[in-house]
Amino acid sequence: MAEITIAKHFLPLKNGQQVHYRRAGSGPPIILMHPSPSSSLGVVPAMNVFAQAFTCIGLDTPGYGLSDEIVSDPTMLWGYADALIEILDALGIGKAIVYGAATGAQVGIQFARKYPNRCRLLMLDANGDFSGEAGEHMANGYFQDITPVRDGSHLIRIWDMCRQLSVFFPWQSMLAEDRAQNDVAPPDATHRSVLDYLRAGPNYKGAYYQAMLVETWENTRQVTIETLMTRNSGSVLLKHTDALLAKGLPPNFTILPCAPATRFTVQLAALKERMSKDALPVAPPSPPDHQPGQNRVQNFYMNARGGKLRARGNMSGQGRPLLALHDPAGSSKLVEPILAPWLGKRPIIALDLPGNGESDNVIDPANITSAAYAEIVNEALATFGVSEVDVIGRYSGGPVAMEMSFQKPALVKHLILAGIGIYEGAEQKDLLDNYTPSISPKWDGSHLVTAWAVMRDQGLFWPWFNRTKNGILWNDNAIDEDMIHLRVTEMLKIGDQYQKAYAAMWAYPMRERLPKIKAPCLLAVPKWEPIYAKSAEAQKIAPQCKLADLPPAVKDWHTVIEPFLAA
Repeated sequence: MAEITIAKHFLPLKNGQQVHYRRAGSGPPIILMHPSPSSSLGVVPAMNVFAQAFTCIGLDTPGYGLSDEIVSDPTMLWGYADALIEILDALGIGKAIVYGAATGAQVGIQFARKYPNRCRLLMLDANGDFSGEAGEHMANGYFQDITPVRDGSHLIRIWDMCRQLSVFFPWQSMLAEDRAQNDVAPPDATHRSVLDYLRAGPNYKGAYYQAMLVETWENTRQVTIETLMTRNSGSVLLKHTDALLAKGLPPNFTILPCAPATRFTVQLAALKERMSKDALPVAPPSPPDHQPGQNRVQNFYMNARGGKLRARGNMSGQGRPLLALHDPAGSSKLVEPILAPWLGKRPIIALDLPGNGESDNVIDPANITSAAYAEIVNEALATFGVSEVDVIGRYSGGPVAMEMSFQKPALVKHLILAGIGIYEGAEQKDLLDNYTPSISPKWDGSHLVTAWAVMRDQGLFWPWFNRTKNGILWNDNAIDEDMIHLRVTEMLKIGDQYQKAYAAMWAYPMRERLPKIKAPCLLAVPKWEPIYAKSAEAQKIAPQCKLADLPPAVKDWHTVIEPFLAA
């Protein structure tokens, strides 16, 4: 069997919003929709099989994964059916096979009911009947509030929900009859599920809850087009599937019995047999990821080392792009606000470094250095067609920006180093030894507590582990639950690789490298930063660099940066 290549894309819609999807294979199009609250990653196993004969397009349901929330009214999932029409139109696909698992199956049902002329065939997986007492038992307590709270306990609540799904179904049950007959999910798998909830956020209920409401025999039997329905003998939903079958389905339904090991091959055989009778046109190529001219920040991918780096930005406006690079455990979302004042005025790019945020981890884990990051960013910019750039580096983004300028002097025209420092001797050793405790997934979810505590205390002490009166940071509103939550989310995505990313910053030979900067350079940091004095220290050894204080609020930083860029 040929190796399947799965490419990731963002699909621009008419209003500037975007849907994220994965694509593989060639031939007639099949749209794959995942369970909630996951993403298209959840249908990759199916794509790996179906791509032998079809163009597989695995969608991140709107509001989940990396897709924008484009559905204003989730009631009965009709809004998701409408969204699927908009997606098909944007992809240039007139008619497609639609495959849905769990929540995706219910979206597929509503789509096939409302738009039968756009659905050649419906394939249902992991669906059943939740009507009556079964539905009440399912939904009662299923959806917990995961709004960020001060002590971080919402993270443990999410962990409990994800772990218990491999112990009971529904997860909140304590009845022996609801025990799952399989191994408890390993910590890494539960951790990935937690990240799905974190991406979806407190509104994760959207499609998830509505899917449970419509997952009934009364609703399912109203599908009039040809439908293939899977009966998986190893599914946690098996008794609900059998309850649906026992009530009887119309003759346009064909049941596909299978075991977990044969599930996708049985489904593929059935799909190929149907298409031999009524083939669909081959799917057209994917459109570009983003639309210049939209007055909003968009997502797009940049290629490097055979992988994809996620960027957030907008390529409209005049002049060279302004690139922002984040801190060791951060992402583009944390530096995007710095760029906001230039939206529409000049091209802006906030980049997720390799392994961070939503970028592929294309960096060599044995060589995580500022220079290695810089090589990859330079490659991504060249592939994207950027020949000149001004760079803002936040914390560790500063050394990366410096190395970019050393490697490609003609590329980097200005450097803004927002929060760099020289770390040597006992201070350096202390930071290397203590700043980055392991956050590797633990069976009990305790790594989430560690991650929250680290990010919380970063706003209270410097360094965060110096929890003495000498380490106090005297800031108002130091505990911002939403900001801590965002930083913890990004920290959990990179995992223990953040230890090496931070180490690259602490160990960077700043005293040696700073004097070698040739590009116009600004050393700037707000006075409230705990490392404020370090910029002045750096300027003493690199007098060719300018020194400035940044305003307290990030939204105002442009008032200092813009004059420097214009000089």
